[in-house]
Amino acid sequence: MTDRPGFLTVTHGGSGLQTMDYERKMVREEDVKFDGEDGSLELTDVRLVWYKAPKKSSGWKKFGALAGAVAGAALLEGAGREMGGIGGHALRRVGRGLGYAAIGTAVTSWTRDSYYNKDDKGNTDSIALPLVAITQATQSGNKLIVELKAGGNMQFEFKQQKVIPGVVANVNTAQDDGKCPYCGTGAGNAVTCPKCSAPLGGSGGGQAASGGGGGGGYCSNCGQQYPAGAKFCNGCGNKV
Repeated sequence: MTDRPGFLTVTHGGSGLQTMDYERKMVREEDVKFDGEDGSLELTDVRLVWYKAPKKSSGWKKFGALAGAVAGAALLEGAGREMGGIGGHALRRVGRGLGYAAIGTAVTSWTRDSYYNKDDKGNTDSIALPLVAITQATQSGNKLIVELKAGGNMQFEFKQQKVIPGVVANVNTAQDDGKCPYCGTGAGNAVTCPKCSAPLGGSGGGQAASGGGGGGGYCSNCGQQYPAGAKFCNGCGNKV
């Protein structure tokens, strides 16, 4: 099985999305449809993840090892090649995919199909979309519309539409830091990551390497901003 960027892999347990060591959870919402399929959506300061609800007969077992799923066009050409980075870091390049993506292609140029994880029958199990690939996130009724920098969009239908403003606000604040999805370094709008040199596709202006964190966020219930370290929203009292 070929390797691919770790941020495309979605693993799930009873507590929800299993995060990478450099990402921080921000919002989790169940009852979110994508392409007519029921599922859950989780937002971190690195990526937006949607995963399909398991069938009642199968429980949660199928979400324990989605690393084996195929991510479509996100598999880049050039198996085994490496790209050196600042500070001695290197990125392991991944195996041959559908042929459109070459070594060094920026994340922001990947199409929406790049972020799909599919089962052995070709059905979408999950989506892992890095925030650096998003132009903007907006609300339209009960839908979250995510515009991609490469063009096109993804639409997520929420059962509880009052949650959407909080999701949008959290996407915006996380994008200010612009964490590199490969290593978690704050890259802002940099063309390449200042730490691992991954091609991100920004227009410049990346901030100094920071390794993560960020302060505060926005309430997933009412959308009001809360300070770093807060346990409850000052606006509605919702636990954050």
